Amino acid sequence: MTTVIFAQVTENQKFMSQGTFNSLSIELPDGSGKDAPKEWAKYIKQYGKAKKNRKTKEYFVDDAEVQGMSNNSVDIYAKFEGNTLSVWFDLGGAYLSSREHIDGYAMGEQILMDFGLHLKTLMVSDEVAAEEKVLKKMEMELERLTKEKATHEKNIEDWKAKIAQAELDIEQNIQDQEAKTTEIEQQKTIVDLIKGRLMELKK
Repeated sequence: MTTVIFAQVTENQKFMSQGTFNSLSIELPDGSGKDAPKEWAKYIKQYGKAKKNRKTKEYFVDDAEVQGMSNNSVDIYAKFEGNTLSVWFDLGGAYLSSREHIDGYAMGEQILMDFGLHLKTLMVSDEVAAEEKVLKKMEMELERLTKEKATHEKNIEDWKAKIAQAELDIEQNIQDQEAKTTEIEQQKTIVDLIKGRLMELKK
């Protein structure tokens, strides 16, 4: 059973391609590391297109429109290190921080939290799909067993009918044997009579 626990966003000075600046970081759900970068590119697209810098391994969104963070465009830098996502929001001359941008910081925090929830939702959806696949297999096995039971029951009924018929056939056979025994005794009597006549003729 999966326990849903959402990590908190932390704020730190971190080094990135533009220097050392204030960043927001979040621990992503275990097991999401492989798909996280691809999902981030899709998720952040609502604010602007993310481009990956293969050299710096950063995902960069130029001139993003982030309502609730800034009236101006925002440059967004994101980097994945293991299960940690770090994001820098360049507001143009300053990087988003809780001390200098109280309202905007809440929006930045929300972006990371929503992404964490998005990843967790995808993982749980995958779990559901996997467990439904197992369930489907079990249901198919139950259907097979049910059909197998019905076949056995039909076989039993067929065998019962055959046994009942065989019992009737045995009874009839006994009667036929008795009748045939009587016929044989009668035939023996006839044979003995004819043999007697033959003996009389030979005297």
